Amino acid sequence: PKDPLGEVETWSESVDKVLSCKAGQIAFREFLKSEYSEENILFWLACEEYKKIKSVPEMISSANRIYSEFVQTEAPKQGSSNRHRGGGRTYNCQEQPGTQSHVHSIVAMPSLVASQPRELQHFNMDTDSKKKDRLSFEEMSQWSQSLERLLSSKYGMKIFQAFLKSEFSDENIEFWLVCEDYKKIKSSFRMSSKAKKIFKRYIQAEAAREINIDHKTRDSIRRNIKAPTTVCFDDAQRIVYGLMERDSYPRFLRSDIYQALVDSTSESVKM
Repeated sequence: PKDPLGEVETWSESVDKVLSCKAGQIAFREFLKSEYSEENILFWLACEEYKKIKSVPEMISSANRIYSEFVQTEAPKQGSSNRHRGGGRTYNCQEQPGTQSHVHSIVAMPSLVASQPRELQHFNMDTDSKKKDRLSFEEMSQWSQSLERLLSSKYGMKIFQAFLKSEFSDENIEFWLVCEDYKKIKSSFRMSSKAKKIFKRYIQAEAAREINIDHKTRDSIRRNIKAPTTVCFDDAQRIVYGLMERDSYPRFLRSDIYQALVDSTSESVKM
């Protein structure tokens, strides 16, 4: 039987690895939702189901539905295969050798891999660490015990980050992680420089990745970074952690991403 936990570790190898398992499809679909390009995976999955049809009438009906939903001009879920820009030229699906294979190449294109820190790199497991840090069923079963347990897991953290991105709230976990790294700084010069960057990116009003904290905490941090210490951002970090614990974490446990992993892992253990 397949090892679903082992499958998670292979997701960074290729889009084929992601799409070859149910949990991967769900996780990737959540990411594409956040990029407003979910129609690509929906079309690809529809084509995979279409290929399994044996009945001619059912095949005709499905083909018409796929065409009207994804392929025709101004279709409700018209994908990037219909109008995809490359090298300064606009391509139409009629010019492509195969629309489904073209969609496959779009979702696997290098630009997606190159921007991994905020996308599929959430699942990037380097080869050497696989042998040392293989995800176990016991570890995954602890994710539902507390947010602290989830964040203490390398793989749990990455999957939670992907979920938060799909909810447009990944600035919370991003800030929390930045603060964890900030506390490890020993050089006073580096600490001062980093504190200013964190304030500008996450704390100040209208910041690019502004987190949801009260004015009192914001003003306190503004004063503290003039002579920064390791605890400068502790109050804001606690607030953000509380928000994730009360709001995002329960939704993560109910999400399709988590449930698919749990279900596939449970089936594997039963076997």
